[in-house]
Amino acid sequence: MEVGSLQEQAYDAIRKQIIFSELEPGRKISEKELEEKLNIGRTPIREGLIQLRKQKLIYAVPQSGTYVSKIDLTSADNARFTREQLEKKIFIEATAHIDHKGKKVLEAILEQQGNAALRKDKQAFFHFDNIFHKTAFELAGRGEVWSWLDNLSTHLDRFRWLRLSVADLKWEGIMDQHYALFLAIQEGNTDEVEFLASLHLHMMLEEKQQVVETFPEYFTDESRIY
Repeated sequence: MEVGSLQEQAYDAIRKQIIFSELEPGRKISEKELEEKLNIGRTPIREGLIQLRKQKLIYAVPQSGTYVSKIDLTSADNARFTREQLEKKIFIEATAHIDHKGKKVLEAILEQQGNAALRKDKQAFFHFDNIFHKTAFELAGRGEVWSWLDNLSTHLDRFRWLRLSVADLKWEGIMDQHYALFLAIQEGNTDEVEFLASLHLHMMLEEKQQVVETFPEYFTDESRIY
């Protein structure tokens, strides 16, 4: 395998560990442990870490080491705001372009997400949550836009992952909004689609305080008073 692809593999794997709090905020990173766990050599690991440092997901302390950055709620909310503005239009475009096959694809994704919820499989639930939104972009012919947003939404994804661990915030709320969106898309009701897409992305604002209070040590000091 080429060095470049190994670097991307290392970057993607470490980024996922950061999103899923396997490398929790504030934790010191061991290159040796990453090499052993990922079975990737030191050079690709270091290149992947450089890429993550540029995105401010990790930071170096002289004479101490490299640490996982805490979650920045300002960055997370900027990503949420951007997604809200775009996804209202994306879901409308998806509604205009969707065919029978596309409806079946969305229905299958929701079924898989629902099954993940029943199993309490957090990673699968999170995955199909993302796939539902990604598929809407693809149905609208905007798959490239999803890729741009995904690269800029890591702090938002970290927040969303922690949200699934807050006992009082039920997963059913997410599913109910997805099903309502799907129904509006099926009916071709673009006004309802736009309203529901905006409502869905507003969920972070309503739940922010509970998530921060549950995991106060995972957020920047600025985030705790945000």
